Amino acid sequence: MTILNSHISVITLARTSKYSVSFDPGLFTLILALVSIFLLVILLVFLRKRVILLLSIWYYSLVYGQFSYEFLNFFRNNNLRSPINGCIKDEISTHLLVFYKKIKNSQDFQTNTDIDYGKIPFMINSKTLFKSKGKPDCMKVISINDIRFIVAGYHETLQGIRMRSLYFFVNDLFVMGEFLFSDLLRMKPATLVATLSAKYLNGIPVESEVFYIKDTHGNQINYEHNGFSISIKYLYKGDQTTNMVLSAFLESGELSENDLMTMGNDELLDRF
Repeated sequence: MTILNSHISVITLARTSKYSVSFDPGLFTLILALVSIFLLVILLVFLRKRVILLLSIWYYSLVYGQFSYEFLNFFRNNNLRSPINGCIKDEISTHLLVFYKKIKNSQDFQTNTDIDYGKIPFMINSKTLFKSKGKPDCMKVISINDIRFIVAGYHETLQGIRMRSLYFFVNDLFVMGEFLFSDLLRMKPATLVATLSAKYLNGIPVESEVFYIKDTHGNQINYEHNGFSISIKYLYKGDQTTNMVLSAFLESGELSENDLMTMGNDELLDRF
């Protein structure tokens, strides 16, 4: 009986040895790698456009920055929703055009005081602006004939009243600023006009809802109260190259979006 049990044990061990397979970690790793590569290839085939798009966004963000013309223009050229809200809904040319085709029934004034846009000097580039004021709350970029236009905006308050401060760049040079007031229920237009007059016009009365002020260097201010909002624009005219660029487009009417795809009056005086 003992001999018989021994034979059975030998046969059982033999069968177990015959049908068992030892685990090979190297082979398992190779199979896993091949499956992963296969799945990756399938993923790239079906999602290659999206992958390329994401890699491009990462590249433009890394190389140029998320507030650069190149980064935002990539979204515009690829019909993607911009990651930053647009500053203005109308055409950029509309804001610039008032200095090249004057508004009817407007008044003109001369000043001996140099026109500036608060504490931000004209002709700086956008990176310098962002270092000074921080990340913008909104941006818009367009281009035509290799000329780049950027609008960067900030939500601010003046005497407790909300407004937007807009910075217009032509080929990355700051040439026009604009204060835009939309809350007319709280804003008193007469206060703004009186402050501008005090700084630039020796306090003479100004009753027009649209007027221009020009300094001895040719820089200009445009004040406009259209019944819905108040806009005060400041245009720098000291750079001949920029003047030629804007004149060529604005005077011919070619620059369009289709083509381009509580504090006192000291705060007012300091800002204006």
